[in-house]
Amino acid sequence: MISKEDPLKNLYVDKDEVDRLRLFVSLKNFLAIDKGTASPVFLEEYFELDNKNKIIVYMLYRRAIAALGRISSDEIGISIRDLSSELNMDFHEVKKNLKGIDSVTNDRGRYFIPADNLEMAVKELGHKADIYYSTEKNTRRIR
Repeated sequence: MISKEDPLKNLYVDKDEVDRLRLFVSLKNFLAIDKGTASPVFLEEYFELDNKNKIIVYMLYRRAIAALGRISSDEIGISIRDLSSELNMDFHEVKKNLKGIDSVTNDRGRYFIPADNLEMAVKELGHKADIYYSTEKNTRRIR
């Protein structure tokens, strides 16, 4: 329901909730997170992705476990060597693909998707489904 007292109040959202919802919707078809270890549990659709999109999914997974408090925000970044090991991919293949992912940032050899690049990463992944964000007062479609 839209606020009639001040229409601008309808622009308020909790950015953290929107980002968490966006992460969930983007990852739910590709992986789950083990409750005990916080390790990724890759689902069938993940294995149908190309290597670039597998890397994006894994980087989004790292952002999700940070949001869940399973790792600190300082631990979101991952080296190419560790990423290639985690994804069981060739080091050079990972390095080549990382260069083609605009949403990924490199900070002293550790690669991650900054919070401000979350939407860019989702678009690079090619996720087309709209999601809906509801508050007590209204419902918004998020593309």
